[in-house]
Amino acid sequence: MKIIKYLFFIIILGCGVSVSGQIVTKGFDMPRMIWPTDTLDHAKLCIHYRQLVRKDTSKMDDYTSSEMILQIGDDVSNYTNWIMIYSDSIMNYEFQHTNLSVNEIVNRSVVRTRKCGDYQTIFKNYPKGKYLVQTKVLFDKYLYEEPIPLFNWKFEPGETVWMGYKCHKATCTFRGRHYTAWYAPSIPVDNGPWKFNGLPGLILRVSDSRGDYVFDATALYKVTWKRPVYIYKKSEEMKTSREKFLKAEKNGFANPMVIIQGSGKIQSAPPVTKKFPYNPMELE
Repeated sequence: MKIIKYLFFIIILGCGVSVSGQIVTKGFDMPRMIWPTDTLDHAKLCIHYRQLVRKDTSKMDDYTSSEMILQIGDDVSNYTNWIMIYSDSIMNYEFQHTNLSVNEIVNRSVVRTRKCGDYQTIFKNYPKGKYLVQTKVLFDKYLYEEPIPLFNWKFEPGETVWMGYKCHKATCTFRGRHYTAWYAPSIPVDNGPWKFNGLPGLILRVSDSRGDYVFDATALYKVTWKRPVYIYKKSEEMKTSREKFLKAEKNGFANPMVIIQGSGKIQSAPPVTKKFPYNPMELE
């Protein structure tokens, strides 16, 4: 348990902050700012989702919960972790308007985000006609593009009401999982959580048949101010393909110490031989 606990804090930090006397980290010189950004669009509609992921299929009631947000602009939308956005805005303010040390600012961010869940960010229709995914495996950050995926939805009988909106039912099989979605025709937006799209209304609920992945909308509001949909420009990201990323992710969970040692951020750490649970959303 101690080893897993050490790794947990190291993964969250992703930088040279020492969190244990048994972990030796390299020093770092972080500027008083976070990564530069590019504004891709401005959000007109925001939807919050509770995302539940069963990472270990041997523990049926053990889910990782993430508060995610879908920000929809005129041309571009993104699906990302709301807690991370909130924390980054605080860090930006603290870097520019306080005398807190870099270590203090980073450590405060760690406290805010250590249980935030999913780190993946998905940009839809950026570049035009494609999806851009920013993600990570332990320390390693990845960036890949893919054509806008096609979901072969089948309209099913059945209705429900969610958040006051009447929803219709649709099902499909996508990359190895069978999904049931509930969409609201009264919100004529072709979008939804994660990579989901292709229905004549906003997807408010969706889950796979195994119950491993569940997405439920929890809040929906129009944006009345100029809210940027932005992308971080991270020089350390490795550009790859979806297929190569999935392979790297599988290898990383099977051999976590290889990733940790290869990162160059840890000079010494307890050996790790146990595999991490691996239950990817995309099975093919």
